[in-house]
Amino acid sequence: MEGKHVKILGFKSILRKSGLLSAFSVLILAPTVYAQGVSAQPVSLSQEQTKSLEGAQAAYDSRQYDQAMNLANEVLKTSPKQDSALFIRASSRVEMGLQTGNAAMVRDGVADARAAIEASQSQKPEYYLPYLYGMTNLSMLEERPEHAETSINVATQILDRLQMPPNNRASILYQRGLAKLQLDETIDRGVADFKEALKIEPKHMPSLTAMADAYAMSGKNQEALGAFNQFIAAFPDHPIGYNNRGMFYKEIDQKDQAIADFRKTIEVEPKFFVAHINLGYMLMETDRPAEAQKSFDKAIELQPENPSIYALRANAEMRQGNSQGAIADYSKAVELFPKNPMAHADLGFAHFFLKQYDVAFKHFDQAININGKLRFLDPWIYASLVLSGQAQEANNRFAGTLAKPEKERDWIDLVTLYLMGKVESEALLAKVNPEDPVAATAQKCEGNYFIGLRLSNLTGREAAIPYFQEALKTGAKHLSAYRATQFEMQQF
Repeated sequence: MEGKHVKILGFKSILRKSGLLSAFSVLILAPTVYAQGVSAQPVSLSQEQTKSLEGAQAAYDSRQYDQAMNLANEVLKTSPKQDSALFIRASSRVEMGLQTGNAAMVRDGVADARAAIEASQSQKPEYYLPYLYGMTNLSMLEERPEHAETSINVATQILDRLQMPPNNRASILYQRGLAKLQLDETIDRGVADFKEALKIEPKHMPSLTAMADAYAMSGKNQEALGAFNQFIAAFPDHPIGYNNRGMFYKEIDQKDQAIADFRKTIEVEPKFFVAHINLGYMLMETDRPAEAQKSFDKAIELQPENPSIYALRANAEMRQGNSQGAIADYSKAVELFPKNPMAHADLGFAHFFLKQYDVAFKHFDQAININGKLRFLDPWIYASLVLSGQAQEANNRFAGTLAKPEKERDWIDLVTLYLMGKVESEALLAKVNPEDPVAATAQKCEGNYFIGLRLSNLTGREAAIPYFQEALKTGAKHLSAYRATQFEMQQF
């Protein structure tokens, strides 16, 4: 296991709270700056203010940061130095700023944390947490490593000077460890702080999580697995440990173990949304699209307004040859997120596979209008135009590709030029990348599919079949060209 480097998270990514980042994501427990309970209130606080403060705490605990800030503001309007309100607003601003990439909001959170520390006369160590977390993340958002250095220095001073309960000391060590990961080229100093935190609090969940990820991202796979196992031993009834270990197994290509962990995650917490996605993804990876579809069904039950899940289920349906079901799901994804270019592209592919070329072009064109950098769509756009009776428009649209100097042409240009009749099939296949096996497999699949597509429309299906068969032999099931070939051959 040691030889293969695993990058579940990059050094800097550990600082971020993870949610559903993609079809296959790690759900990492937030390196939290959780507001840890409303402190005893001064007598001067009114009943209404106390209620607002309690509501702000509850909103923060449920990660409704905007609401938490609004309720904290209600208290601060009349009591501008109320330390608990400042602390909750600080924590909420830092979290909101990180969610949106808003460095100014993170800075405001850091300022609130300073004000809370001053108002409490530095008697509450937890008030330093949003300050440390905010400064470390500002070093990333603003690309200023001195902020992480400040976080390390302040954390060290706090640890040296303040008496505090073990859980607070562990949290400060954890925050210092995150700052060291942000600043250093190696994980050693950061991991040392996580280990020190765990000596004090053996079940300090953020430190267990960060330590496992630090080992994994640096290629220390045995240590990473040990840390994931340590997390699970400490929290056997918590879904995150199994989910994260499943992600680790996925990264080191131990698919069966990954699937087992995702199933265990769901057993522990049936409503753990991300685990249903991860399980579905792995079932797709192991050629079980019907089972994968059931996982995506469960995910949709949990989050029916999440557009990405409909696209995933559509992919599973396409793999089973259920084009109508796939089109319905891709259409739902577009309805829920009309500005997503890939949703339009996926819907275009589904129509293309059914030879509904005019509709396919419409969605490919919308995808390009949203994101003009999706050049991989060029051959599909050209083909959909020609096959829907718009050959002249197709040639006009890609005149620039034809005019491009030969030495500047890439694979996408060559495939498009082949469809235009400007490159021979043998010349196209001769351009398959000889140095990159992954790229070569993809290009063989695409090249053979498009050759087959053109031949089937020029000279008949018999001439096309050998090329379609070669495309299927690549096994590149993640490619649209492969799925298109499956529909051509009706082999699913």
